[in-house]
Amino acid sequence: MVYFYEKVPEVMRRKKFAVKQAFLTLILIFIFAIQSASIQAESNNLQDNPGFNEKRVISFERPTLFMFGEQTTGPVNEWPTWNHANNADEGNSDNYFSEDGLPVPGGSNNGGGAREFTFKGCIDSSCSPNNESIQLIEGEYVTGSLILNIGCNSGGCRTDVTVTLSMNGNDLQSVYMESGNAEGNEDKYEFVFDQAKFTDNIIPAGAEFDIRVSFQKPAGALDFYELYLKDEFTITFPMMPEVVYPIPETDFDPVEGDWKSPYAVSGSGFTSKSVQSNTIVMPIIIFTLLTAGIIVLSILSPPLNWAKIPAVLLIILSLVVPVLVAPIITYAEVNKYQNTDTDPNLYSVPDLIGMQTQKSSFIGDLVAEDNFVLWVDNSYIFTNNLKNNTNEQQDVFALGFENYEDIIENEIESSKHGRMILQLYFSILDIDPSAGSGVLINVTLVNDTTTNQIVPDFATQSKGNKVFIQEGNPRWVIPQESITVIGEKLTWRLYPLLGLLPAIGLLSYGIYAEMNRFGTDDEEYEEYLDVE
Repeated sequence: MVYFYEKVPEVMRRKKFAVKQAFLTLILIFIFAIQSASIQAESNNLQDNPGFNEKRVISFERPTLFMFGEQTTGPVNEWPTWNHANNADEGNSDNYFSEDGLPVPGGSNNGGGAREFTFKGCIDSSCSPNNESIQLIEGEYVTGSLILNIGCNSGGCRTDVTVTLSMNGNDLQSVYMESGNAEGNEDKYEFVFDQAKFTDNIIPAGAEFDIRVSFQKPAGALDFYELYLKDEFTITFPMMPEVVYPIPETDFDPVEGDWKSPYAVSGSGFTSKSVQSNTIVMPIIIFTLLTAGIIVLSILSPPLNWAKIPAVLLIILSLVVPVLVAPIITYAEVNKYQNTDTDPNLYSVPDLIGMQTQKSSFIGDLVAEDNFVLWVDNSYIFTNNLKNNTNEQQDVFALGFENYEDIIENEIESSKHGRMILQLYFSILDIDPSAGSGVLINVTLVNDTTTNQIVPDFATQSKGNKVFIQEGNPRWVIPQESITVIGEKLTWRLYPLLGLLPAIGLLSYGIYAEMNRFGTDDEEYEEYLDVE
């Protein structure tokens, strides 16, 4: 019995310790449950707003920037402000900024004075610049509006507002307004940035726009202001309607800076063809080596009396035209199309794809009823047999454009629309151009009433012929009558080789005469021996 009573305190201590452990465990489980619920709620919140960040990015579909902000108890110049292209309400954004004239003990915003808020395009809570260049409509301007309610009970309050548009830290234009100017709402300010200039009417990729608004807070005790945000403070850009591309973008748009011709990729079904070269270096080298060889051979060979020199000259002159002159003529013919500055209606591939999309045009300034000629250096030719829009198989020839690869990959020197139309309208030919060094494509633009689009006359829905690289991936076929192959071998270039016939005749005569001379000397020597 003594033993039992001695152990009671130890048993109680163990029991209390076990209770504490259990209690601590329950607390940890409760905390873990709270954390899990919080994480789950946050996860659900993100899942309920798929693509929210993507919708912040200014684009063809979202041409308007909305102003957001959070009013805190700190100084006005420390209130967070930002903008983006999603008008969805954000949890930490207020609907408006407001201050009254009642003084707050120790308040940093007491009294009247200047107020300036800069709604930034990229801060911690919102950083979403556009990821590709955006074409603007030429001749139209950036516009905007805001609602600012100046509550003036003291009299003499200023209602003027200045709005400034900045891109990548540089001010584009400031607009000053003495008071609200919208019809039917004296608190609404509407403005136009008519001097905001964009190079080639393009918003460049990665552009960050800041919008700065300045006004005066009234100083009276019963005065106030309310600057409304979100849908009530917006800036809108005059963007071109987004182009719906009828072919996959991977066929014409660089991927991570690299571009590959769709006809050259493995599995395309196209096979490459050798192309007539256009160079004068090799003809000069070949002619020089042949001429040197003929001269050296003539020096080392027997004299062959007087016939040898004219025979050698005839051989050299016969080689001049086919080996040297003809390639130079072909080179000059091709080279005159390389410089398109001399003819306003002649375009090269860089000229065409360097132009931008414009409203009511094919590309650039080219509109219906315009005629132009496109020069293409066809260094890379591919061929395939494809099904066309009449469900027939057709042999076609594709221009690879791989010698223009550096320009196509350069998204500054080429436009997305330009690269697309190059592939869609000007990459498939009805005839084989590999016999020449380039092709001229004669283009007349028309308005296709079926689609209400400006297209080449050979690419209308009613008369045009198109083939399909793959299902849903079409190309318009340029007909033979619109194509001129340049740089083909001259048909008469081998005729001068007929000069080799008299040269051979002279050499034959020289050899015959020389043999007869040796024959006569032998007879005289034999007669001399007989006399002895």
